[in-house]
Amino acid sequence: MYFHIYAIHSSYVKIFFVMITKETIKHLAVLSRLEFTEKQLDNFSHDLENIFNYAQMLNEVDTTGIIPSSHAMPLQNVFKEDRVIPYHNIEKIMANAPLEESHAFRVPKILAD
Repeated sequence: MYFHIYAIHSSYVKIFFVMITKETIKHLAVLSRLEFTEKQLDNFSHDLENIFNYAQMLNEVDTTGIIPSSHAMPLQNVFKEDRVIPYHNIEKIMANAPLEESHAFRVPKILAD
C-alpha cells in the first residue's frame, strides 16, 4: 500500500509517496521498542491502511486559496523566561537520584552509538 505523507512548511507543502509494508511496520515497532505477534501485525497493517485511506479523503477537499497552517488558532508563547536560581543543598537534590555522577543525575543510555 502506498500513502501520501505531507510535510507542511510555512511556504510550501511537500507530498511524499511511501510504501507501507509489513516489514515497514516491523521496523517501526523495533524503533518504538514494541513487540507484535504476526496476528497483531496483520491487524495493525489493516488498521493503518484504513486510517490512511480515511486521511486520503482530504485530498478531495478543494483547498484553493487556503494558506497552509500548523494550527487552527494563532499561538503565542505563554512560557515564563528561564531563570537560574541558586540552590546550595546539592546533597538534598541528589538524594532523589537513583544514580549520581559529579553532582549530576546519571541516566541509562537510550541511543546507540
